Amino acid sequence: MELFGRAWRVQVGTLALGQLDVEFKVKRTLRARAGTCELTVYNLSEAHRAELRGLRRALVQIEAGYAGGLTMLFRGDSRKVVVAREGTDWLCTVTGGDGEYALQTARVSRSFSAGARVEEVVGACADALGIGRGNLPEALQGATLGRVGATFAEGTVVHGSAAAELARVLATAGFEWSIQDGVLQLLPVGRALQRTAVVLSPDTGLVGSPEVGKSRTVKAVGLIQPDLMPGRLVDLRSAVVSGLYRVEEVEFTGSTRSSDWYANLTLKERPQ
Repeated sequence: MELFGRAWRVQVGTLALGQLDVEFKVKRTLRARAGTCELTVYNLSEAHRAELRGLRRALVQIEAGYAGGLTMLFRGDSRKVVVAREGTDWLCTVTGGDGEYALQTARVSRSFSAGARVEEVVGACADALGIGRGNLPEALQGATLGRVGATFAEGTVVHGSAAAELARVLATAGFEWSIQDGVLQLLPVGRALQRTAVVLSPDTGLVGSPEVGKSRTVKAVGLIQPDLMPGRLVDLRSAVVSGLYRVEEVEFTGSTRSSDWYANLTLKERPQ
């Protein structure tokens, strides 16, 4: 893969931006915290700069890749918009979080009768967070509450922070969760999404040599491409280290004014 034919599409509020120069940094993780973005758009018109200044918790969406195929890198709400002059350029920098406001503020208060299923309770927490249910139906099919069984035999109550209650219920069932592109993503602890592994080698976008870290982790850099997202399985092939790894975190960095168009990956060895 080469650094040519790059393509991007950016939206802030109702303003779609696909021709102007941009820079972005997007961080996504499997941890139960918001993904974040920092997006800089160069030389917007005065009217568009004024429009962005007035936005509050507006949609921020960043897609990037190559001609014929874009990947959704970020979808969330804006936090702050800063407009500044740098030489002859006008810079408009937008920061945002994926489900961040809901994680901090959403609350839930529901009671469930005897025999309530795990997915019912988890679904109520997700609804309270205002996020999509994502892979909840298939992920929790047949899920059990430790040694207790597949249902809350005596019923249960969820009350308080929706994020905290979601974490509590899922921990009992042996699942971890995150918000990805505004929807819930559930995984059995330590496991990857049940999809074909993404091959990452020098011929398929691996940049430089991976670095082996602590606790069976590996740092690797690849070109921006589909499916290098938290939870995906990566078939890493290099002279330094090879094997199957789960993507724990990814930081996408891109600039249409330089060659920066990378996915900086934190990988963890898949349990045997």
